[in-house]
Amino acid sequence: MLKVCIVGLGQMGGSLALALKKNSRFLKNCYRITCIGRRKETLEAVLKLKAADEASLSLQSARDADIVVICTPVDTIVSLYGQLSKIVSKNTIITDAGSVKYSVEKGIRDSFKKNGGVSFIGSHPMVGKEKNGIFSADADMFKNANVVITSAVKQSAENVLVSQMWKDAGANIIKMPAKKHDELVAFTSHFPHIIAFLLNKIYKKTRKKNPQIDMLMAGSFKSMTRVAVSSADMWAPIIAANSRNIEKYLNDFIKELNAFKQNLKDKRKVREEILKTQK
Repeated sequence: MLKVCIVGLGQMGGSLALALKKNSRFLKNCYRITCIGRRKETLEAVLKLKAADEASLSLQSARDADIVVICTPVDTIVSLYGQLSKIVSKNTIITDAGSVKYSVEKGIRDSFKKNGGVSFIGSHPMVGKEKNGIFSADADMFKNANVVITSAVKQSAENVLVSQMWKDAGANIIKMPAKKHDELVAFTSHFPHIIAFLLNKIYKKTRKKNPQIDMLMAGSFKSMTRVAVSSADMWAPIIAANSRNIEKYLNDFIKELNAFKQNLKDKRKVREEILKTQK
């Protein structure tokens, strides 16, 4: 039996707990799940959902874990690694679910030297819903989803064990260096969230002057702003940590917007620009 401790009980942590518990009966590996959160109400919800065997407010509950998964905002991961590495066994593997990898892994490499060598494997599940919190958790969240495993402080057996955990949750594994991950995910995830946030901001300004706009909402706007209600506490640290990569795509986007703006009155040129996006 593998003992997995999940720190942070929002959508991601809750979904991982539910997935491992749900799939355990079909797996070679059987998982015992301990969940650690900050609020008693969240812990009660986790136990009610039968997502964990044990729920705790204390990091000390991670001491016997084989794998610890940090599912908290990215700006807390390095600090939590430092705290956990003083609690867990030297054979424990610590991983995460953060959307930014390079700055986290660099911080942990620095901490690694001071904390005696607890293994860290960076991982990032490419999943998520716009809703937040434990009650948005889904046991099927990772089914056929991709989880990126990035360069780690220690490789080999530890890497294999973490990969297998994500596979047992239903995911496919992709291996990629942290820098490359951050560069690409800036475009596929972080940049689109910024566009959604800004579209929603303009919508709210417009709605104050023209409430009738709500009667004209169609699928395109709703699709483009679906993620605009995502947690600010989660997304502000992600955007700040990956700002250099995001800025590059924002500059490209602004350039393309300005070019399109210049041609708004020319039907032929607008058609050409649209066709360019579809080839």
